[in-house]
Amino acid sequence: MITRLSPSEDFPEDLRDLDLPEVEVLNSKIHRELDHEYAQDGEPSLETEIRHEELTEELDRRDQETGPASKRPEVSESDRRSS
Repeated sequence: MITRLSPSEDFPEDLRDLDLPEVEVLNSKIHRELDHEYAQDGEPSLETEIRHEELTEELDRRDQETGPASKRPEVSESDRRSS
């Protein structure tokens, strides 16, 4: 399994077409590529930076659409005392 996505490898045109797990895997691969490029060249390629920004925007968009994954119900003061 390849754990990085180099700038020369294909990247989806529209991230909205992907399921969340696919976007998360791409995000992980791009983060690993950023780490690799920093270690090798001291700075990331422009293509990798652009891909990172696109993924960040897509994940932020999805977070805003769905809200927090698990909202805890508010507990009133009287509920706390009775526990």
